[in-house]
Amino acid sequence: MTRTLLNIVTAACSHHDGGTEQASRRTVDALIALPVDFRTGPVRRRALDLFEAIPAQHHREQAVRELRDVVTG
Repeated sequence: MTRTLLNIVTAACSHHDGGTEQASRRTVDALIALPVDFRTGPVRRRALDLFEAIPAQHHREQAVRELRDVVTG
């Protein structure tokens, strides 16, 4: 779980630097590598925070839609 949180934090930094697609893909990859039972609590919250920080204009992009699906599904 710690490694997943670190990947999500790194992805958030990437998003902040303009790499929204890369951040979304990295977060999705980190989440799907984690057993479903561990995609809760701080892991889910960090991923959801990242998704919510992404401006609406990016929400049609495939990587962002995949992120949405993983954190809300």
